[in-house]
Amino acid sequence: MKLARKSIIRHPAGINIETPLLIPSFSSKGLLLKEPKAKSKESEYDFFQSKTELDPETNLTTGHVSEATDILMVTAESITEVMLVSAYDIYHRHIPLPYESVMPELFVVDSGGYEIDDVHDYSDVMHSTGPINEWDVDKYKEVLDMWPEHIPAAFVSYDGEKRGKPLCEQIESAKELFGVYKRKQLCIFLIKPVSEKGVTFQKTVKEICRNIDDLGDFDAIAMTEKDLGDSVLQNMENIAKIRQAMDDVKLDIPIHIFGGLDPLLSSLYFLAGAEIFDGLTWIRYGYFEGRTMYYRNHGILNLGVHEKNALARARTVGDNIFYLRDLQEEMKEYLNDLDISAFQYNSEILKKAFNRLRTKFEGRDI
Repeated sequence: MKLARKSIIRHPAGINIETPLLIPSFSSKGLLLKEPKAKSKESEYDFFQSKTELDPETNLTTGHVSEATDILMVTAESITEVMLVSAYDIYHRHIPLPYESVMPELFVVDSGGYEIDDVHDYSDVMHSTGPINEWDVDKYKEVLDMWPEHIPAAFVSYDGEKRGKPLCEQIESAKELFGVYKRKQLCIFLIKPVSEKGVTFQKTVKEICRNIDDLGDFDAIAMTEKDLGDSVLQNMENIAKIRQAMDDVKLDIPIHIFGGLDPLLSSLYFLAGAEIFDGLTWIRYGYFEGRTMYYRNHGILNLGVHEKNALARARTVGDNIFYLRDLQEEMKEYLNDLDISAFQYNSEILKKAFNRLRTKFEGRDI
């Protein structure tokens, strides 16, 4: 059973994007926000200026620069392939216009649902939410409308609405949103749970397989890791079900997993058939020998106990980028002959997990 694969996505701008992709993401959620100062360093950056009048009483943090900006600037020269930014953060001036400071081959522009939702991904240390500013699909469109056509991007469908919307309605909403952008930028359809109650991932996966023919208008389909199942193996199984359903109708577009940017998890989901991964783990932790660890421990192992915390964190996020780049190459090497030893770390764990996945599919027609 071969589920893992690589793809070439052709961007309207004429460039080719090759998967697998491990995408560093930037978000203000869970990070510090600095109050704007008249002569601060941040005032040198170019920020998006909304055409919409914002009420300061309901947009308490607009103009407060996120700690994500500092991280973006530290890693600007290292991120050369792809990075993900939130339209919410651009709109509310938590980060400067990213293409003014860094120029990877492709920007993924997320729709801001993560920033306004009370849901957190598994890598969050604490589930705390600060003030949430106004956000809706019209504000998202304002950001997309101002995005320069010559800057290659992939726009993500709007996910700021409540869960429970039937998949056919989600597809139509995404098509309507992407209508004016499709010939200019790539379009990623982020699928939300189709039910608010019960075991939502089972219903959602069934709906995806049932409506697989209607997904061909998108350049990739996506789900969040938390919406895929209640165990890692179940996540793998559901990714495999979706991948095989797509293969059955010869739908050759990648599966993108939001929130799965971890050396071990990304590798497991890659073996199950996903090709694109993003998340904030690379900011929150350090990567070391196939695992994630507290960034101060990462600093001790790589720099020593004498270095200051700020340097340890800067070194950690920098090292993480190169770690992800190496892991991408290991994934591609694995595809040459399907030899699990291509993965420098975790090869035995990966082998056992994939064998369990294969057992799940024995004698089943999905």
